[in-house]
Amino acid sequence: MTPEELTNRDQMTLFALLAVARPATNRELRDIAGLEIDAGNKRRLKGYLESTKRGSTTVHAITKAGLDWCLTAMSAARPAGTRFPAGPVYAVLAGLGTYLVRTDQDLEVLFQPDAESWIRSVYDEMTVRRKGQYVRLAEVRKWLDDSVDLTAELDRMVEQPDVHLKAELDQRKLTTEDEQAAVLIGSEPRHLLKIASV
Repeated sequence: MTPEELTNRDQMTLFALLAVARPATNRELRDIAGLEIDAGNKRRLKGYLESTKRGSTTVHAITKAGLDWCLTAMSAARPAGTRFPAGPVYAVLAGLGTYLVRTDQDLEVLFQPDAESWIRSVYDEMTVRRKGQYVRLAEVRKWLDDSVDLTAELDRMVEQPDVHLKAELDQRKLTTEDEQAAVLIGSEPRHLLKIASV
């Protein structure tokens, strides 16, 4: 599909997912880019967008075909009839596309996921109905991919006043999954995470 074959909203959806550079929920996309992915987007963006369930929540990610579409769109002229607000976006993207071609770099060089914001957004999604509660690290890990070193990130984040890690004191509650997902802080395994307002 060329840029002209997608609606402005579809195009901006792909660029938003490109910028986030990781799976994101509609709640996150509203916060980050002011848009949501609906059934129409999913239908038109089939192949460019992958939607999967995490419990009762749907997360959306751009596919390799979607990345290729973005690069093509960034290298092409602004689609005919594209006006404000999409027009200025295409002007910026054209500059980025030119830079990537000139320096022989991939999109992934410019757009990489921020591990801390990903962990925080996962925590927010998991505690939508129970703010400030501890969640199992085993469940947090299921939302992330191998690009996130959760142990290293939490070891750094635990220095922040709103991040709390603790061990599950009732050892009978621990599953094999909990033990494998635990992070060592000092020499103590921690199984539970809370990110609370300070």
